[in-house]
Amino acid sequence: MMKKSYVLHVDGQEHHTVVASGDDQTLVQIGDGPLTDLDNWPVQGGKAFSLRVGNRMHLVHLTGMDSKGNVMATINGRPVPLQVMDELKAQALASLGSAAGNGTIAADIPGLVVEVKVGVGQVVHQGEPVIVVEAMKMQNELCASVGGTVTSIPVAAGQTVNPGDPLVIIDPEPGG
Repeated sequence: MMKKSYVLHVDGQEHHTVVASGDDQTLVQIGDGPLTDLDNWPVQGGKAFSLRVGNRMHLVHLTGMDSKGNVMATINGRPVPLQVMDELKAQALASLGSAAGNGTIAADIPGLVVEVKVGVGQVVHQGEPVIVVEAMKMQNELCASVGGTVTSIPVAAGQTVNPGDPLVIIDPEPGG
């Protein structure tokens, strides 16, 4: 049976969730709860689905997802904004912690800029890949520490950088 871990943010609360599937069976575990049978059937022409978790039935309609994992769902007629992220991405964003403040992405060690993935004026989300730097024969994809607008890219592909050199500067959006 294959298991995947997710972090769900629902109504301001964080829930660690495991989904296990295989052999025509899907199980879900929310928090420290038990693994519970999960069944779903498409309804309304595939625009929604009926979901059975344990002995409870829910009608779920998903209206969209952005690059940050934000989903607008309607569950049993009630709008519920939620964010779905795999466990590793959630841990990476959480590890940004205090570094996610000023929006300047700088080189950690000497390296070579391989690819700039964004442009000046582009709006980026926290955790979105913005530049690739090769260091010690490994390519490292660096991500935005804040959401906002790219205001400056003082390097170019093929350029050598040193520790502390600014690579991408982002003007943080309020709450970004």
